[in-house]
Amino acid sequence: MQTLVDATRRKASALVAGLDPVPSRLPPELRDLSEVFATREFCRDILEAVEPYAAAVKLQAAFFERLGPAGMRLYADLVGAASALGLPVIADVKRGDIGPVAAAYAEAHLGVYGADCVTVNPYMGVDAVVPFLEEARRRNRGGGVFVLTATSNPSSGAFQEATDPPLYEVASKLVAELGRAGGDYPDTGAVVGATRPEVGRRVRELLPETLFLTPGYGAQGGDASGVHPLLDERGGGVLVNSSRSILYAYEDSETGYREAAREAARSARDELRRVGVRV
Repeated sequence: MQTLVDATRRKASALVAGLDPVPSRLPPELRDLSEVFATREFCRDILEAVEPYAAAVKLQAAFFERLGPAGMRLYADLVGAASALGLPVIADVKRGDIGPVAAAYAEAHLGVYGADCVTVNPYMGVDAVVPFLEEARRRNRGGGVFVLTATSNPSSGAFQEATDPPLYEVASKLVAELGRAGGDYPDTGAVVGATRPEVGRRVRELLPETLFLTPGYGAQGGDASGVHPLLDERGGGVLVNSSRSILYAYEDSETGYREAAREAARSARDELRRVGVRV
């Protein structure tokens, strides 16, 4: 995770900008182009727009997979373009298989495509996480794995809080057991949403030294006040993702999509600073 931590300190920003390109929401001036080419132009412009304010980017693989082989070539190109801009890449793939299958997913996203970190679903237990950690450690690029722990989607509580102990505590225990020190934070992080602050506070108690990737900020209804309970004792330990609020900021703006995305990223970074999210 050190690659991410170094980037947050270099940029003085805890913001992660997410790339979730939906063709029907692309700017009007791009809609006459093919889906692949329009998505390419849009995402490259967004990367350049947010670069001054974001510490890293998160690519949601599904939006590129749906474009077929050309979409996956674009996915690889965008990982490279982000890296060239000094933006570490989190591959949001949420894979959850085991054994050789998990190892193949890990090699694909951390190796072939070159992402720094991946998101992983722990429902199948330690076997679903270890292959990704092993690949990240073998690559030795300062990356790691973010384990889905307490997610931001509306129905998450019905599943993650339904047992005793709740599943988010079970996932937290797995994160604590698997993480290996080697920098400011262990190489196993946790996905902890900003939409359930009390749950997030409990996860922080269980994982006082873990780096969190925090979705739910912006379009999903979470705000900076929901981030605050997730901070560690130093006021850090959280990377806050914002996707739709940045990508589609132009829909509520009189400026172009590049300028609107740039302003949305700057505003998000500044808001996180104001509530004490440090790096």
